[in-house]
Amino acid sequence: MKLRFDIRSQLGFARFGRIKIGERSYKTPNLLVPINNTILNNIQIDESFNYFNYIPNKDNFNQLIGYEIQDPLGIFSEKEMRENKEKKEKKEEKQEKQEKENEALFLETKELWGIPRISDNTPENQPNSPQKLYILADNYPNTDVARYQSYELAATSTRLRMYEELLLKKFPDDLFILEFTFKEDPKILEYIIAWILRNQDHLFGIRIRNIFANLMQSRIILEWIIELKRKLPSNLLWIAGGKILPQNYALALYLGFDLIDTRYIFQMGIKGLYISPNSTKWLRDLSYPLCSCKYCQQLISYLNNQKKETPQVKSLVLNHNFYSAIGELWRINQSIADHSIRSYVEMKIHSSPLAAAFLRTIDTHYAKEINSRFPLINSHPVMCVGSESYSRPEIVNFINRVKDELTPAKKYEMIVILPCSAKKPYSQSKSHQKFIKAIRKAAGNHYDKIHQVIITSPTGVIPRELEKVFPAAHYDIPVTGEWDAYEIRSTAECLANWLKKYETEENSSLIIIAHLSGGYRKACEIAELFLSRDSDYADRFKFIYSISQTDDFSAGSFEGLNNLGSEISENLGNITQDKKSPNISNDFKKITKDEIIIRATMDYQFGKGAGETIIKNGAIIIKGKRPQYNEIYTYDGAGKLLVGRLYANTGLIKLAPRGAELLVPLGKNQIRINEEDLRGTTVFRPILDVIEPSAHPGDEMIVVNKNGNYLGVGELIQAPSDATLAKSGMICKLRKKIKQHSKKGQ
Repeated sequence: MKLRFDIRSQLGFARFGRIKIGERSYKTPNLLVPINNTILNNIQIDESFNYFNYIPNKDNFNQLIGYEIQDPLGIFSEKEMRENKEKKEKKEEKQEKQEKENEALFLETKELWGIPRISDNTPENQPNSPQKLYILADNYPNTDVARYQSYELAATSTRLRMYEELLLKKFPDDLFILEFTFKEDPKILEYIIAWILRNQDHLFGIRIRNIFANLMQSRIILEWIIELKRKLPSNLLWIAGGKILPQNYALALYLGFDLIDTRYIFQMGIKGLYISPNSTKWLRDLSYPLCSCKYCQQLISYLNNQKKETPQVKSLVLNHNFYSAIGELWRINQSIADHSIRSYVEMKIHSSPLAAAFLRTIDTHYAKEINSRFPLINSHPVMCVGSESYSRPEIVNFINRVKDELTPAKKYEMIVILPCSAKKPYSQSKSHQKFIKAIRKAAGNHYDKIHQVIITSPTGVIPRELEKVFPAAHYDIPVTGEWDAYEIRSTAECLANWLKKYETEENSSLIIIAHLSGGYRKACEIAELFLSRDSDYADRFKFIYSISQTDDFSAGSFEGLNNLGSEISENLGNITQDKKSPNISNDFKKITKDEIIIRATMDYQFGKGAGETIIKNGAIIIKGKRPQYNEIYTYDGAGKLLVGRLYANTGLIKLAPRGAELLVPLGKNQIRINEEDLRGTTVFRPILDVIEPSAHPGDEMIVVNKNGNYLGVGELIQAPSDATLAKSGMICKLRKKIKQHSKKGQ
């Protein structure tokens, strides 16, 4: 039987994937549902609910995954070690009596769930049976006291060594899932990683227990997870086991777990714990159901009358818990499909201080690991509603790209700094249309010599030519007019870094008109202070504020626009009179508005220098055949060449074959394979040779062969750090590929 786990898309550590088991496929993220007699007996109390018949969709996808955890060697179960021979014999007799009933139930389960039950029968006992997927159980006694740490390491090493010697070597063709429990001792983690790397060919996945029962130890937990992500193959299936509730499912999937074990919610439901996606309550403390499912509608009569907690009542709670978990999974999956998993996680953590602290720890200490795996190309709304949003991966990636890859397109004679607007892109807002009109009227023929820059929180600095790029045109924040200290300082740092990029004439200062008030002005003043303290830039800029601190009108008011026009007219007139070199005017004729947009967008996506490569022979943006995009053309001796399409929903470019080929010499966003030709339209891990380390999932990637010759362009599936660790799976899906002619004799 074929077993395979493939990653299809990625958002940070969160990922969409597919488990292939024989001829059936299961999407991830997903839930693991225990097939266990104790749980079954409690669920089946309610005859209206058939545990096994619950399948969200009857096709091969969107199904939950049933499992029964077993110890395939039968030597580590604490219960079995305590049982004497007589109890074992009685148990065997009882099992024989129930064999027929259980077998009928199993056959129905196997047919519906499509996954082989994990049984005590090894391939040796069933030579003709299909390959089994065992979970190598972690059942040794749980001792968290520091004095027993050395014992825990010894127990872990003994257990894994026995699995390695007695099971993996004996059945080399089978795949297993290794289960282990989170422990504070770093030596245990070190041993587990070494064992997994040594036996990775035998492993299908890992199952980590009780991560989410210890959220107070966020730093240690994250050290575990990051270390595992850095060193283990990326196509290992990750399962979250142990004590995990639906309120932490979003955080689990954000950290890269593909499956979540629901065993704990069943165990607690049997005891009378009512579980919702945001909270938990014991049935005796519940006055009203927290949802309106059919089981809660029956439960409310019990709550009103305060009857005894009968098995029937607990069955209602158990069934509610099950549906609650499924509903939460669906909501999370939709957020991943919408590329808004971060927004969903931020919403969920507000119901748990521990989860909030956990997310902040991720952003503070491990942002690089998450951000490098988040797409740059996107179109979903970026909702920034709290302090956690300042460090969203989309925001941080945008700020870093603007800082590291973008430079002003030409020598400008004046910079006008403007506030942001609620409507995006900014140029479509009423306030910015007024700003543009006022600047154009005041500048006249010198309008193109003025560079318009927008400052905002939390994205920092947005040059006008980049205002349609994700997330500059997609973010939204609560507008109160009040800026906190973090917003002011971070925006000031972004502005100071951006202003350092401008070229200035020797012995002259670049005029900066700051048309700002309130928090915007404070940020600009601090940026001015930063620059004044830097000896290299202290005399290169002259700041002029068109709105004084005592003025009570806004930037978009009649008075504010008059002040803006007056400052531009006066200062630009003085500049043009002083200019004696003809090179300045020639410089402004070299690049058009379209070329400025193309240059900035290309540099943002493919790195500094990419835009110059495309526009060096001239470039133009033409309305596309469809409203979703405009087409970008450049020129050569034969005429116009299509180099890419500029999409309206993202503000970003998808390369045409000619555009990708022009960028090959730069080596940007490039994948090199270890073969001469590419068969098919997908780059798989075995043929991957080199991949650009700074690329992000979803990026436009240029594929070349082992000789560096262009083969095609497509979309990156996995982050480079994960792609290099993978043993198999898709790395890049080509959209356009050059035609390859078959050789004679083949």
